[in-house]
Amino acid sequence: MLTSVIQATRMEDAVARPPDGAVRNSEDYCGTGCQSTFGSCGPSAPVSASASPASTFSSRQPSATPQPKADESAVSGKSLTPNKEGCMWVVDGAGSFTHSQIFDFSALTSFPTNDLAISTYPIGSSPYTQLYTTSNVAVSSGSLQLKVPGGQTASPILGAEIQTQDDDILYGSVRTTMKASNVAGTCHGAFFYKDDNQEVDIEIITGDTWKGVHYTNQKANPNSEPSTNQIALPFDATTVFQEYRIDWLPGGTYFYLGGKLQESFTENVPSTAGSWLWNNWSNGGPEWTGAPPLQDSIMEISKIEMYYNRTSSAGTC
Repeated sequence: MLTSVIQATRMEDAVARPPDGAVRNSEDYCGTGCQSTFGSCGPSAPVSASASPASTFSSRQPSATPQPKADESAVSGKSLTPNKEGCMWVVDGAGSFTHSQIFDFSALTSFPTNDLAISTYPIGSSPYTQLYTTSNVAVSSGSLQLKVPGGQTASPILGAEIQTQDDDILYGSVRTTMKASNVAGTCHGAFFYKDDNQEVDIEIITGDTWKGVHYTNQKANPNSEPSTNQIALPFDATTVFQEYRIDWLPGGTYFYLGGKLQESFTENVPSTAGSWLWNNWSNGGPEWTGAPPLQDSIMEISKIEMYYNRTSSAGTC
């Protein structure tokens, strides 16, 4: 049972801030079923706008350290812990980053509103619209829980999403230790997002978890194709917590499972700063989530580790 329902303690935390203004996604993008949480599809009202960061610091670029090969695994089940060298966190195979945040939900009893925000806005999608609510986000039993309530049969389908308060992330290594729901009908996402052409996704479709995890760079322009691959998992994602990782660098995106490199893309690599998000949602689309869940579908996150650069801050020592 979900307990400790979270309410934001500050006005700016009560509504998550989209990293851009009102965004209406392209018709082609909306048709994939992977509509952006910040864009709108169909006739629904657009997402409310927010101001861009005023500061103009230039972000430090991660060094061009070669990525490890897939058979050069780090620690089994977990990526190597970055070293702190001076003011920088050095990530094996990725380079150096100016900022770090770690959210260990096994040690937290409430939602960290200073650094993360809960989304509370609608999405125009088809065949059902969606709405994110604070009541579907909780810290309980050692994990962050993102819920899509079961038995929903009409729009909007309620779901859950959180995002970083930092909306000017430019390159980073982000690890999410999570366990998927065993209830069919939702999509679990851990991803970078600026707009529908600047997005990097890790996604698991519940009910089809045996088919594996989806790694994707969404298409960088309307005339290109997304870079995507689905890779089978060597375990049951609904019974164990596992670390899923994205390294987003200037020349490519690299996707890890339990510290092992599984996929990489050099096409459609984002180059614009944005936010990191985690969500659990359903729109009833037959080509993606399928019908909304009959029972509560709960995505559980035990830990988030982030090493990244910001465009408005050079970091502190």
